[in-house]
Amino acid sequence: MFVRVKSTPNSPRRSVQIVESRRSGAKIKQIIVRYVGIALDDHEEKELLRLAEVIKSKLEADRSETLPLFAPEKIAQARANSKTKRKPRRQAPDASKVKLDDVVEEQRVIEGIGDVFGALFRDLGFKQIVSPKRAEVLETTVLARIANPVSKRRTAALLEEDWGIKVPLDQIYRMMDELHEQREVAQDKVRNATLSLFPGTIDVMFFDVTTLYFESVEQDALRDFGYSKDQKYHMVQVVLALATTRDGLPLGYRLFPGATAEIKTLVESLKSWRTLVDIGRVVLVADRGMMSEPNLRALEEEGIEYIVGASLKKQKPALRAQVLEARGYRVGDIEGDVLWVNEFPLDNERRLVTAFSAQRARKDIKDRQRILDRLAKKLGKRGSVKKLVSNSGYIKYTTTEGDAGAVIDETKVAADAAWDGMYGIVTNAKDDKLQLLARYRQLWTIEEAFRVSKHDLAMRPMFHFKPERIEAHVCICYLAYALLRHAQVRVRLRQGAISVDKLRNELLRVQASIVRDKRHGGLYRIPSRMSEEAKAIYRAFDIKRSITPARLP
Repeated sequence: MFVRVKSTPNSPRRSVQIVESRRSGAKIKQIIVRYVGIALDDHEEKELLRLAEVIKSKLEADRSETLPLFAPEKIAQARANSKTKRKPRRQAPDASKVKLDDVVEEQRVIEGIGDVFGALFRDLGFKQIVSPKRAEVLETTVLARIANPVSKRRTAALLEEDWGIKVPLDQIYRMMDELHEQREVAQDKVRNATLSLFPGTIDVMFFDVTTLYFESVEQDALRDFGYSKDQKYHMVQVVLALATTRDGLPLGYRLFPGATAEIKTLVESLKSWRTLVDIGRVVLVADRGMMSEPNLRALEEEGIEYIVGASLKKQKPALRAQVLEARGYRVGDIEGDVLWVNEFPLDNERRLVTAFSAQRARKDIKDRQRILDRLAKKLGKRGSVKKLVSNSGYIKYTTTEGDAGAVIDETKVAADAAWDGMYGIVTNAKDDKLQLLARYRQLWTIEEAFRVSKHDLAMRPMFHFKPERIEAHVCICYLAYALLRHAQVRVRLRQGAISVDKLRNELLRVQASIVRDKRHGGLYRIPSRMSEEAKAIYRAFDIKRSITPARLP
């Protein structure tokens, strides 16, 4: 079995295939075992080749586990012949004679999530995280988290309602207890799945920290009060650190007590991951929340290069004036966005890289005008400060007149407009300015990772109170996130980019009706219609769905 690339004459299209040589009489033919996808340039070909090697390794591993001497139908016949005593089986009714007037729907089950994500769950080796006794419950719970993220109690009820699967709540909790013991194994499986697509070293890691709150005020060793990014200061929380590749594929996570400082999570997490991942030259990309002197100094002491968002308006007055001068700026281009770029030396071999984007400036102008329009309506003819005290976005454009009056301050508006389209980064890396800015612009991958985890997978709020269950809950969400990201990569390489919402919603609509014939009690499965998008997703995973009504055993 090997991977080959077939080019198309007079076309940039290159087909990546997994091929096997098979003998047919005196001739040897090359049979396509798996069609991986079409590449239109060298970058796409490289990505498809990586995916092809991963799929080939899995196919070879599956073959090595069992080497049957007979075709499957012969094995089945041999097993049937080996049984000497069998109870007579009632002859199945002829499905072609079933009348529509005689059937009623017993249940409607979701099949798309199980077909696609179930195959990927097994393909990535997640079934080996826990014992065989708990593996099926883990798979079912993770897939249910993707399909409809709710509490574990509600999950147990929905599994039977939507999927026709009975999983008692106590079995889910027993699985979670075992998963807590195996959470490092789970992280290893996810990390290996990601690294299999990146031969060699990871040249850049995207890192961020968030908080996950509880509907509780009870403190313990893990749950504690701290700075909340969800503005839930009155609730206890934990701190989650997450690292991904530039494509959003997960590399690892760490969970810390709720009062842990952000820089401590950063340094501890990176030390841990550097022993597990061949990161090579570490270049950390993080948002402006990381830009404090203690944070930058700690990174430098660890020998970590960083690209951190800078708050230009908070720089020293002399530097702010230099940034706003046109002198020294040079034109550049990042993915079609024309920029004017400059850089300024800072202390400790750091530098401030700044850029002006006309595209960003247009957005800033629209955002400010929207605020000013709302502000004008609130103020009316005689503005009141009381209407503004809770909104800093309004206050920064106003000034007070007399004891209670407030008006829009055109001087403040003009000062703010001077920064339209401007943004910057602080870095100690020696790379080219445009390359550094391009990497910083990819920070949306880690931001989207938290959005998917916290909103699409409902990682928070958490209702568990035992530390072991909290750890297991986060691990379940992490596995679900890994499946979503790997599914996106496979679909993108073979069918085109797809969002998490689109992927999930299309598969949720792949259903089947289970109907019963009232005359003799026979059960039948009637598959639902599949959209073209759902068919494309199935093709990306080489899954063939049975569309023929089948009689259930």
